[in-house]
Amino acid sequence: MDTSTLLFTVLTACMVGVTWQAWRLGNEKRDVVLLGVLSGLMGAGTAATAIL
Repeated sequence: MDTSTLLFTVLTACMVGVTWQAWRLGNEKRDVVLLGVLSGLMGAGTAATAIL
């Protein structure tokens, strides 16, 4: 596994955790949605680096 793929995987997992914590704490929906979208984009970047 490439170093950038490993780094993106860790960052994606961290963003998913932050999103889950924000949802669990009851933050505003728009903030949780923004975090979710960013997590999804990071996940897409991770998949792209894994494929390439």
